[in-house]
Amino acid sequence: MNHPKTTRRDLLRMMSGAGLAAIWPATLARAAAGPLISMGYQTNLVGLVGMVAEEEKLYDKVGANVRIHRFGSGQAVRDAMIAKHVDVGAVGSTPFIVGVAKGELAGVGVVAYTGRMVMVVVRKDTGIKSVAELRGRKIASQLGSQTDHAFQNKIAPKFGLKKGDFTVVNVKFENHVSALSAGSVDAFAGVDPFTAIAEHEGLGVALVDFSAFDLLPSMLAVNHPVLEQRYDAVVAFLKGWLEGVRIIRDEPQRAVAIAWKIYREQGYKVPEEVIKRAVGRIDVNPDFVPELKPYLAEQSRVLLQQGRITSMPDWDRALLREPLQKAMRV
Repeated sequence: MNHPKTTRRDLLRMMSGAGLAAIWPATLARAAAGPLISMGYQTNLVGLVGMVAEEEKLYDKVGANVRIHRFGSGQAVRDAMIAKHVDVGAVGSTPFIVGVAKGELAGVGVVAYTGRMVMVVVRKDTGIKSVAELRGRKIASQLGSQTDHAFQNKIAPKFGLKKGDFTVVNVKFENHVSALSAGSVDAFAGVDPFTAIAEHEGLGVALVDFSAFDLLPSMLAVNHPVLEQRYDAVVAFLKGWLEGVRIIRDEPQRAVAIAWKIYREQGYKVPEEVIKRAVGRIDVNPDFVPELKPYLAEQSRVLLQQGRITSMPDWDRALLREPLQKAMRV
């Protein structure tokens, strides 16, 4: 699925003058001045912009005072935001909608459109060739995540499977490969780089990615009181975030090297080429594309029918373009 993108020329014009530093920082990104913004992102490749911004000290470079927290999923980020431990966070659309419906969150940008990097991967020795053949099988999926919602409500039904036709095992994204290797599941609905790692290690075969079925936006969300009380600090944070976007777009090999370093530090022994292939599947675009609001409205109706939210969010009020536009102009 192709989405409109902010052009390279626009980003260069809007963000000129931002310096870079390739030094691995501590968890706390220190800045000289300005109110503190606590930021959370997930450590799969959906969070690549967050990785790059942290690694390159981009928030410091634009004068933003940002404390960084890493999480295993967008759902965990959303929970930390609702608990007021995190001010700004990268969350999938399902946790984002729930947070908006609770009156806590608003969207100030998009982390990435992730359909190409989210896949159903089956254990290679099963001989399964299609999602339709997963009837009666055990499938690892991180419950409460955007990925799980899309798999159970869109992907599986497209292949003639309904709930009850397969068993979902609640497994965190980072544990999908080990679950597949141990034989405790037959397949998983997961995200890069874990999908790419499963393929590289000869454990799994990707049956389908989600791009033809779901927009799968990962949202950059903010707590409403934070935006109201520390607006300029949020804009300063966004300036650093946008510089991370620029690096991924204009210097993709630099972004690959950062991600590869981080995963090696986490114990994943994979060639750089595996991470490069996974990074190539990310559609990093901070803008609200025209399809986004109808998509969020459709997802909200499903969650309302399921009883996971009690009212429909007002998406004209919940998607705030001005902070990102101001960060681009500064």
